[in-house]
Amino acid sequence: MSTVSLKELCDTLEKVGIRPTHQRLEILKYLAEHRVHPTAEMIYSSLKTEIPTFSKTTVYNTLKLLEKKGVISALATVEDQIRYEANLTPHGHFKCIQCGRLFDFELTGVLPPRTEIDGHQVLECQVMVKGICRQCRSVTAK
Repeated sequence: MSTVSLKELCDTLEKVGIRPTHQRLEILKYLAEHRVHPTAEMIYSSLKTEIPTFSKTTVYNTLKLLEKKGVISALATVEDQIRYEANLTPHGHFKCIQCGRLFDFELTGVLPPRTEIDGHQVLECQVMVKGICRQCRSVTAK
């Protein structure tokens, strides 16, 4: 878990024209510090104890705004869940079919860095790999 300064978060939001409210900063801070690819519900559950006036609507609206402005990305999973993350560097996702956790992995050499394919403009690329994570494999092997 990495720590991000309040100034960095404010700067990130202000660069894209988003007013840095307390709730927006807390959501962005949560995403930056907890690289677990949370759902909106997970974020709400984690932050509602710290911010008693927090609402689910605030979380959903903030996530939608942050994604629209390119501050975070949304990852659609097969289970019709939307997961969010602040890591915008090109990377893939590994989903464990036993525990359901998502892990980031590097895409170095997997996909060519292109902005266009056969005349189509590439705006985003998502790679999802499924299997059994190292932790679940070690439990199964015992």
